[in-house]
Amino acid sequence: MKHLLLLFAVISLVLGACSSKDEKAQALKAEKLVKFEQTAKVKRLWSVSAGSGQDKRYSLLVPAIANGAIYVTDVDGRVYAYDQGSRKKLWSVKTKKDISASVSVFDTRLYFGTYDGQLVALDANSGEQLWEAKTSSEILSVPASSENVVVAQTIDGRVYGFSAEDGSQLWRYDHTVPALTLRGTANPVISRRQVVAAFGNGQLISLNLSDGSLMWSGRVSQPKGRTELEKMVDIDGSPIVDGGLIYAATYHGAVAAFGKAKGNVIWKQDLSTYNNLSTANGRVFAVTEDSHVVAYNAGNGALEWTNDQLHRRDVGSPLAIGDYLVCVDSEGYLHVLNQSDGEFVARAKPKGKGFRSPMLVLDDSFLVLSDSGALSAYRIAPK
Repeated sequence: MKHLLLLFAVISLVLGACSSKDEKAQALKAEKLVKFEQTAKVKRLWSVSAGSGQDKRYSLLVPAIANGAIYVTDVDGRVYAYDQGSRKKLWSVKTKKDISASVSVFDTRLYFGTYDGQLVALDANSGEQLWEAKTSSEILSVPASSENVVVAQTIDGRVYGFSAEDGSQLWRYDHTVPALTLRGTANPVISRRQVVAAFGNGQLISLNLSDGSLMWSGRVSQPKGRTELEKMVDIDGSPIVDGGLIYAATYHGAVAAFGKAKGNVIWKQDLSTYNNLSTANGRVFAVTEDSHVVAYNAGNGALEWTNDQLHRRDVGSPLAIGDYLVCVDSEGYLHVLNQSDGEFVARAKPKGKGFRSPMLVLDDSFLVLSDSGALSAYRIAPK
C-alpha cells in the first residue's frame, strides 16, 4: 500500500545477505487467505464517485466528516462536498492545486496541503478559497485545525501554526530530520491547547498551540544499528490522544503510551509499523510491517492477542468500529476481526481499486475511499 515500493526495496537489501534463493522467495511470500466460518456480514450501504482518486505518488487523500457533510479531494485538485444523509453533491471546485494531503475541517473552514508546500483554506459551505499560506516543503500529512489555529507539518521536519482567520504565520517549530526516512509524515493532532507531533527519528513532542513553544518531548524508540537503514525509526502513523494518554508507534521500534500532560512513558512494547493505530474498548490495535494484527491492553500495554494469518499481505491501517476491527490488504480484501480475540468473522471486497486512504467511522458504519475514487459506506452486522 502506501509504502509498498519502499518496503520492497528495504526487504531486498535485507535479504541480499541470504544464501538461498528459496529463503528470499519464502520471506517475500504473502500468506494465502485462510478459510473460516463467517459469523458476520459486510453490507454496502451506498457508494458515490468522488473524482479521480489518487495516483502513484505518495499522498494522503483522506475524507473528512463535519457539518453534516463528507469532504473528499482527488489527484486532479478537485474538492467535493456530499450531504452525509442523502449523499447528494453539495458542491465541487477545481482548485488547480497539486493536493498531497487532505482534508481537515473546523467549523466553516476546510484545509488541505500540497506537494509544493502550500496550505490552502476553503469555505466549507461553498468551496470558495479563503486564503493560502506557504511553508518550506511538501505537506504529506493532514493539517490539524482548531477555532483560531491551523497546524501543518512538512516533510523537512517543520511544524507551522497559522491563523485560521487569514493564514498569517503565528509560529514555527523546527526539528532535525534523519538522513533516511520512510516517505510520509504523521498527522499532527490538536488536543485542547496542545499540539502533538511525531517525527522520523522516533520522537514525539507536545507544543503550545498558541505560540508553538515546546511543552515536552519523548521518545517512542531510539535509532539502533550501524547503517542508516537499520536506524530508521519513523513515526508515520498519526498519534492518538485518548483521555489522558497519547499512543504512538514507530517503524523498527516500539508502540508506546505517554502521559498527555508531562510526556512520561506509561508503557512500551517492541513493534515495527508504518500504519495508523486504532483504539477502542480498552485496547490499542496495530498492524505490523509484516501485516500481523495485534492488540494491546491500552492501560498497561500487555499483549492480548496476535493474528498472523495475513502475513505479508500488505495490510493497511486498522479501524475499530463497534466490537469489530477492519483492515484492507493490497489485493483489495476487507478483513473483519473480532476485537476481543482477533478471530476473523467476515471478509468482503469493497468497491474500487487500491485502498491507501485510512478508513473512517461514520455513525454505525464506516467509510472506504478507494485509490480509483469510489467513496463507499459499509456496515457490519451479525449473520
